[in-house]
Amino acid sequence: MIRRFMSYYKPYKGLFYLDFCCAILAALLELGFPLALNQVVDKLLPSKDWEPILWACGGLLAVYVLNAFMQFVVTYWGHMLGINIETDMRRNLFAHLQKLSFKFYDNTKTGHLMSRMSTDLMDIGEVAHHGPEDVFIAVMTLAGAFGLMLYIHPGMALITFATVPVLIVLSIYFNGKMTGAMNKMFGSMGGL
Repeated sequence: MIRRFMSYYKPYKGLFYLDFCCAILAALLELGFPLALNQVVDKLLPSKDWEPILWACGGLLAVYVLNAFMQFVVTYWGHMLGINIETDMRRNLFAHLQKLSFKFYDNTKTGHLMSRMSTDLMDIGEVAHHGPEDVFIAVMTLAGAFGLMLYIHPGMALITFATVPVLIVLSIYFNGKMTGAMNKMFGSMGGL
Protein backbone atom coordinates (compact mmCIF):
# COMPACT_ATOMS: atom_id res chain seq x y z
CA MET A 1 0.00 0.00 0.00
CA ILE A 2 2.85 2.40 0.83
CA ARG A 3 4.46 1.70 -2.56
CA ARG A 4 1.16 2.50 -4.29
CA PHE A 5 0.82 5.67 -2.22
CA MET A 6 4.39 6.76 -3.01
CA SER A 7 3.72 6.31 -6.75
CA TYR A 8 1.47 9.39 -6.57
CA TYR A 9 4.57 11.50 -5.84
CA LYS A 10 6.28 10.53 -9.12
CA PRO A 11 4.67 13.16 -11.38
CA TYR A 12 5.44 15.85 -8.77
CA LYS A 13 9.03 14.94 -7.81
CA GLY A 14 10.29 18.51 -8.32
CA LEU A 15 7.54 19.95 -6.15
CA PHE A 16 8.16 17.31 -3.48
CA TYR A 17 11.91 18.00 -3.36
CA LEU A 18 11.33 21.77 -3.26
CA ASP A 19 8.85 21.40 -0.39
CA PHE A 20 10.97 18.87 1.51
CA CYS A 21 14.25 20.82 1.18
CA CYS A 22 12.62 24.11 2.21
CA ALA A 23 10.99 22.41 5.21
CA ILE A 24 14.36 20.99 6.31
CA LEU A 25 16.13 24.33 5.84
CA ALA A 26 13.39 26.13 7.78
CA ALA A 27 13.71 23.61 10.61
CA LEU A 28 17.49 24.04 10.69
CA LEU A 29 17.15 27.82 10.74
CA GLU A 30 14.62 27.63 13.58
CA LEU A 31 16.96 25.33 15.50
CA GLY A 32 19.99 27.60 15.00
CA PHE A 33 18.28 30.97 15.47
CA PRO A 34 18.16 30.84 19.31
CA LEU A 35 21.87 29.92 19.41
CA ALA A 36 22.80 32.84 17.18
CA LEU A 37 20.63 35.19 19.24
CA ASN A 38 22.25 33.87 22.40
CA GLN A 39 25.69 34.72 21.03
CA VAL A 40 24.59 38.26 20.15
CA VAL A 41 23.02 38.88 23.56
CA ASP A 42 25.73 37.23 25.68
CA LYS A 43 28.87 38.18 23.78
CA LEU A 44 28.29 41.16 21.51
CA LEU A 45 25.95 43.37 23.52
CA PRO A 46 28.18 43.53 26.65
CA SER A 47 31.13 44.65 24.47
CA LYS A 48 29.15 47.71 23.29
CA ASP A 49 31.02 47.58 19.97
CA TRP A 50 28.16 48.81 17.79
CA GLU A 51 29.46 47.91 14.34
CA PRO A 52 29.54 44.10 14.90
CA ILE A 53 26.28 44.35 16.87
CA LEU A 54 24.54 46.03 13.91
CA TRP A 55 26.02 43.46 11.49
CA ALA A 56 24.86 40.62 13.73
CA CYS A 57 21.37 42.13 14.00
CA GLY A 58 21.26 42.49 10.20
CA GLY A 59 22.33 38.86 9.87
CA LEU A 60 19.64 37.74 12.31
CA LEU A 61 17.05 39.72 10.37
CA ALA A 62 18.24 38.11 7.12
CA VAL A 63 17.96 34.64 8.68
CA TYR A 64 14.45 35.49 9.91
CA VAL A 65 13.38 36.72 6.43
CA LEU A 66 14.89 33.61 4.79
CA ASN A 67 13.05 31.40 7.27
CA ALA A 68 9.76 33.21 6.55
CA PHE A 69 10.32 32.69 2.81
CA MET A 70 11.01 28.97 3.36
CA GLN A 71 7.83 28.69 5.43
CA PHE A 72 5.88 30.37 2.61
CA VAL A 73 7.26 27.87 0.07
CA VAL A 74 6.37 24.95 2.37
CA THR A 75 2.87 26.29 3.00
CA TYR A 76 1.98 27.32 -0.56
CA TRP A 77 3.83 24.84 -2.78
CA GLY A 78 3.49 22.03 -0.26
CA HIS A 79 -0.28 22.41 -0.32
CA MET A 80 -0.12 22.46 -4.13
CA LEU A 81 1.65 19.10 -3.93
CA GLY A 82 -1.02 17.72 -1.58
CA ILE A 83 -3.87 19.04 -3.74
CA ASN A 84 -2.33 17.56 -6.91
CA ILE A 85 -1.96 14.14 -5.27
CA GLU A 86 -5.48 14.38 -3.85
CA THR A 87 -6.84 15.26 -7.30
CA ASP A 88 -5.06 12.30 -8.92
CA MET A 89 -6.39 9.95 -6.24
CA ARG A 90 -9.92 11.32 -6.60
CA ARG A 91 -9.72 10.86 -10.38
CA ASN A 92 -8.52 7.24 -9.97
CA LEU A 93 -11.16 6.51 -7.34
CA PHE A 94 -13.91 7.90 -9.57
CA ALA A 95 -12.67 5.79 -12.51
CA HIS A 96 -12.70 2.74 -10.23
CA LEU A 97 -16.23 3.49 -9.01
CA GLN A 98 -17.41 3.67 -12.62
CA LYS A 99 -16.34 0.04 -13.14
CA LEU A 100 -18.14 -1.41 -10.10
CA SER A 101 -21.32 -3.48 -10.40
CA PHE A 102 -24.85 -2.41 -9.51
CA LYS A 103 -24.75 -4.99 -6.70
CA PHE A 104 -21.91 -3.04 -5.05
CA TYR A 105 -24.02 0.14 -5.09
CA ASP A 106 -27.06 -1.72 -3.74
CA ASN A 107 -24.99 -2.91 -0.75
CA THR A 108 -23.02 0.30 -0.08
CA LYS A 109 -24.35 3.51 1.42
CA THR A 110 -24.00 6.55 -0.80
CA GLY A 111 -22.95 8.68 2.16
CA HIS A 112 -19.99 6.39 2.84
CA LEU A 113 -18.86 6.64 -0.78
CA MET A 114 -19.23 10.43 -0.72
CA SER A 115 -17.27 10.60 2.54
CA ARG A 116 -14.47 8.55 0.97
CA MET A 117 -14.41 10.80 -2.11
CA SER A 118 -14.38 14.07 -0.18
CA THR A 119 -13.29 14.04 3.48
CA ASP A 120 -11.02 10.98 3.41
CA LEU A 121 -9.19 12.08 0.28
CA MET A 122 -8.75 15.57 1.68
CA ASP A 123 -7.11 14.05 4.78
CA ILE A 124 -4.88 11.88 2.58
CA GLY A 125 -3.85 15.00 0.64
CA GLU A 126 -2.82 16.64 3.92
CA VAL A 127 -0.80 13.55 4.87
CA ALA A 128 0.82 13.57 1.41
CA HIS A 129 1.90 17.16 1.98
CA HIS A 130 2.86 17.12 5.66
CA GLY A 131 3.63 13.45 6.37
CA PRO A 132 7.17 12.89 5.06
CA GLU A 133 8.53 16.29 6.02
CA ASP A 134 6.90 16.32 9.48
CA VAL A 135 8.34 12.92 10.42
CA PHE A 136 11.81 13.85 9.19
CA ILE A 137 11.75 17.30 10.82
CA ALA A 138 10.45 15.91 14.12
CA VAL A 139 13.27 13.34 14.30
CA MET A 140 15.86 15.92 13.17
CA THR A 141 14.60 18.55 15.63
CA LEU A 142 14.52 16.09 18.51
CA ALA A 143 18.07 14.89 17.77
CA GLY A 144 19.33 18.44 17.18
CA ALA A 145 17.71 19.81 20.32
CA PHE A 146 19.10 16.92 22.35
CA GLY A 147 22.59 17.53 20.92
CA LEU A 148 22.43 21.24 21.69
CA MET A 149 21.14 20.62 25.19
CA LEU A 150 23.89 18.07 25.81
CA TYR A 151 26.43 20.66 24.69
CA ILE A 152 24.97 23.40 26.91
CA HIS A 153 24.12 21.36 30.04
CA PRO A 154 24.39 17.53 29.88
CA GLY A 155 22.62 16.83 33.20
CA MET A 156 19.62 18.97 32.35
CA ALA A 157 19.45 17.42 28.87
CA LEU A 158 19.28 13.89 30.28
CA ILE A 159 16.60 14.87 32.80
CA THR A 160 14.55 16.60 30.10
CA PHE A 161 14.81 13.76 27.61
CA ALA A 162 13.93 11.16 30.26
CA THR A 163 10.33 12.34 29.77
CA VAL A 164 10.36 11.51 26.03
CA PRO A 165 9.42 7.80 26.43
CA VAL A 166 6.51 8.79 28.69
CA LEU A 167 5.33 11.32 26.12
CA ILE A 168 5.58 8.72 23.34
CA VAL A 169 3.49 6.20 25.31
CA LEU A 170 0.86 8.87 26.12
CA SER A 171 0.82 10.00 22.50
CA ILE A 172 0.25 6.46 21.21
CA TYR A 173 -2.49 5.86 23.78
CA PHE A 174 -4.42 9.06 23.08
CA ASN A 175 -3.88 8.74 19.32
CA GLY A 176 -5.59 5.32 19.48
CA LYS A 177 -8.50 6.82 21.41
CA MET A 178 -8.78 9.69 18.95
CA THR A 179 -8.65 7.36 15.94
CA GLY A 180 -11.52 5.33 17.38
CA ALA A 181 -13.58 8.46 17.98
CA MET A 182 -12.82 9.79 14.48
CA ASN A 183 -13.82 6.47 12.87
CA LYS A 184 -17.10 6.54 14.80
CA MET A 185 -17.71 10.16 13.79
CA PHE A 186 -16.96 9.51 10.09
CA GLY A 187 -19.19 6.42 10.18
CA SER A 188 -22.04 8.53 11.58
CA MET A 189 -21.36 11.25 9.02
CA GLY A 190 -21.44 8.71 6.20
CA GLY A 191 -24.72 7.31 7.53
CA LEU A 192 -26.19 10.80 7.75
